[in-house]
Amino acid sequence: MTEPQLSEPEFRAKVQGLFDRIDRAFTNVDPDLAESERGLGTLTITFKDGSKCILSTQPSLQQVWMALASKGMAFHFIQEPRSGLWIDDKGKGIELISYLQQFLKDSVKLELKI
Repeated sequence: MTEPQLSEPEFRAKVQGLFDRIDRAFTNVDPDLAESERGLGTLTITFKDGSKCILSTQPSLQQVWMALASKGMAFHFIQEPRSGLWIDDKGKGIELISYLQQFLKDSVKLELKI
């Protein structure tokens, strides 16, 4: 694993931008379908069935973790320096925003522009 490229404040600013972008996408979504909620270092999307998608920060690793407990899935994302995209750390090419959009479409029939 390579050493973190950003200072902690720089990393936190990038995650803040990511979380703001996702949170804004839920502005006009019926909260009975899905809603987002911000917490300290987290963004939680709660669905009508009570299941959740939790995004959390891991500043020491400079990662954003996504947990989909109801699906038994979790991913760790690192920001690709050149593209600015958040890509999984296992080399599978999973991009956070695209994956989240597809998950929302497949699981709750919600098409969001994030």
